[in-house]
Order: sequence, then structure tokens, then C-alpha cells
Amino acid sequence: MSPRRRPFAALEQQALAPLTTELRPLGGPAPGTLDHLEQIIWRLLPATVPTDLMARRGRDAERIWTQVTATPLYEAMTVWVMAAWPDKELERVDTMARTAIAAAHRVRDGRWSVEHLAAVIAKAGRRAEHYPVHRHLGRGVQLISFDELGFDLADESPGPRPASPSLGPAVVADLRLALGEHAYLVTPAAARLLDRAVDLAVDHLDTVRARSVTAGRPEGLSGLALFAAARPTRRAAKSNRITDVFRDLPHPTSVALAHLLLGTDHRPETSLLWRHLCGVPGSEAPAEVVADWRAELPALSPAVLAFSERRRRRVRDRCRRGDDLRHAFELAATTEPDHPSLARAV
Repeated sequence: MSPRRRPFAALEQQALAPLTTELRPLGGPAPGTLDHLEQIIWRLLPATVPTDLMARRGRDAERIWTQVTATPLYEAMTVWVMAAWPDKELERVDTMARTAIAAAHRVRDGRWSVEHLAAVIAKAGRRAEHYPVHRHLGRGVQLISFDELGFDLADESPGPRPASPSLGPAVVADLRLALGEHAYLVTPAAARLLDRAVDLAVDHLDTVRARSVTAGRPEGLSGLALFAAARPTRRAAKSNRITDVFRDLPHPTSVALAHLLLGTDHRPETSLLWRHLCGVPGSEAPAEVVADWRAELPALSPAVLAFSERRRRRVRDRCRRGDDLRHAFELAATTEPDHPSLARAV
């Protein structure tokens, strides 16, 4: 057991005995009792202690605490805490004493009982330690020691994990089937992005569903309501927006992927993932839904992203109308993004 976390030894108790004896004339009750705590508050709590002391920060709070710790109140509260919890760690005694001083005015004003204050002090002593927070990919993670797991990792022999089939190829095939003569819009780069994004979207939807579990809704969100909670719109919480999962991609590409996989608030049925999970074939998609898909696909082509914003809007509008841009997208798959022939073809 480390020196910081060992309980008080007998010698420490003997060293505190003279100080305890000096404080006994305050009223007679033994240190550590509720009567003793109440008498400390009524006899030693100065009226100058701010009522918002625990919430204050900065140099002003440090100056006030320096003055308070020099008063008999801090000494008496420290002895009371050590007498009430003799096995408490040294590093927690100061926190508990300061909590008692900062909240003692509630007892004096009649808002709290002494029993309630003692419970608050005990909770401050049981508060978990703060571990350093490490970050991975921009999110906070906690490192866990293998020694604290409670079992030997060498004894564990996990079998091979079953490989879950990817939905990406099936979704891409449905999209190509729905596009018909415009299937050229699904370039190899767009197909790779969609294949990767489908599995990420499934995992993200499962995370959003788990976050939405409440007592009144034990199963969480489902159906199109779940898809709406993950779309990049103002109605959705920022932590639920799927564009955060695609943050390694250009913003137009991440938004286009979100609209293709999860649909839009204006037309939720454009969700490729929802239609695939419902078993609706791409050939049965309405014309306006297919037009929305055509409009989103140019953003999945790196060659089109290299265009100016005005030219990208023009390509988007022409794809929505159903113009024949086969030559341009074939060039986009085989030439450099800034090639002059590609600009002329568009």
C-alpha cells in the first residue's frame, strides 16, 4: 500500500489526541459526532465566509481559502473529519474539511440539517480520483492497466471473430441498377467511398440508437427517426451527425455521402441504406429520388471537387436533369483533376 493511501496509524491518532482535548471544551460532545459538528458551525463559522466559496476560482478564491485555513474553524473541521472517518486517506481529509466549511452556511441558515451536511462531506470523501484523459482521433479515452483487469490475458484464448458481411457492395449494386443509363456516375472512386461509408454508417446508427435509449423508450430510436437523428442538420445533435464520422473527407463529399446513405429531411426516402435494409430494389425508386442521387454523386469524384464552386453547381444541376455526361466522368476516372480536356467535356 502506497504512503499516500495508507490509513492513519496509531501514532498519528496519539499525535492528534492533545488537539482533540483542546477542542472538547467547545461543548462537551465527542469529536466526530453530529452534535460536535453543529457546535463548530455555530461557534466558529465566521460571517465573512462567502456563501459561494466552493464555486469561486482564481486568485480571489485562493486568497480567501488562505485566510480561512488560518482560522480555528479549519482546524476544528479537520479534527472533526479525522475523528468521524479515522481510516480516511490523508489526501481526502482536506477536501472533506473544505467542503464542510463551504457548505456550513446552509446549516446556519436552516436550509440543511446537520445530517445532510455530514452526508455531503462523506460523498466528497468517496469521490473517485481523476485520471489523466488521453485523446485518440480527437476524442477522450482512458487508459486501463492490464494489472487491474482481474484476470490473466495469457490464459484467455479467444477464437477467431466471425466476419460480418459488408453491405457496401450490395448498396452500390442497387444504386447502379437504379441509375440505369447513368450508372457511369458511380466512378471507381465513388464506389470505394460508398463501400467504406456504408459500414461506418451502420456502426454510427447503432451508436445513435444506443444514446437514445431512455426509460420511456427502452429500444431507442428506430426507422426513419433514427436516420433523421444522424443527418447533418440543425435538428440533430452535433455529436450524432454522421459528418463527424466522415471528417477525414472534404466537406462536400461528407455531406453528399450523408444524403445518399441517410436521406434528407425534405425527402427521407432517398436513403440508400434505409431502402436496402427494407428490401426495396433500386429499380423501383421513383424518378425524383433517382434525380437526387444523380445530383449527389458528382461530389464523390475528386476530379469534380477540383472545379470551382460555380462549375460544381453546374455539374450538379446537369446530373439532376439527366444530361449525358458519360464522356466527362470517364475522363474523370482516367485523367488528372485539372486536365483541360476534363473541363471542356463538362
